[in-house]
Amino acid sequence: MNEVLYVEDSTTSQVLMKKYLEGIVSLTLVPSLDGAIQLLREHRFKLMITDYHFPEGNSLQLIQYVRSSPVHHQMPVIVISSSMDGPMLTRVLRAGANDGQAKPLRIVEFRALVMQMLTAPYVRSIEHPVIDVTCFQWRTSLGVHEFCPELNLMVTGTTREDADDRMRAALQQECGHEGVMLGSISDELIVRHMIHS
Repeated sequence: MNEVLYVEDSTTSQVLMKKYLEGIVSLTLVPSLDGAIQLLREHRFKLMITDYHFPEGNSLQLIQYVRSSPVHHQMPVIVISSSMDGPMLTRVLRAGANDGQAKPLRIVEFRALVMQMLTAPYVRSIEHPVIDVTCFQWRTSLGVHEFCPELNLMVTGTTREDADDRMRAALQQECGHEGVMLGSISDELIVRHMIHS
């Protein structure tokens, strides 16, 4: 029976996946990204299924580890997430996943996808990739400012809408340049610092 690695920190999702794939694969469960990397160093699998969100980060680093591994670089990878949307699908496919699926899974279709990946893997293509870019906006006496940390790009407008329009135009222009990768920021955090003056 084909050995499949399932990386998931939710015990409920682990139980469901065992039920979904019962009888067609031998499923190995691991609850963390670090645990998955350790297991991949010791064992070979025919397929990896992974959740996207984990307490220690997301599965993009795990996918990149698999693609850079001389042992596992051709192993198919399916990413599943309850928040799978166009931008997330674009991110996981660009990182090297073969496909991405939204939870809750459709059991019959998902079983067919797993069998397809085990017998004749493919890489899902996106006709119109969607990129999710994180920008930060604030108001000062000089206007409304918007900053994109991924490109170190800042624009200033007279209103929030004006700053949004200027940033959208700047991002469209930057996306046309060779080698520009956007959408790499996830898990952003706003930090405020108080200083005594």
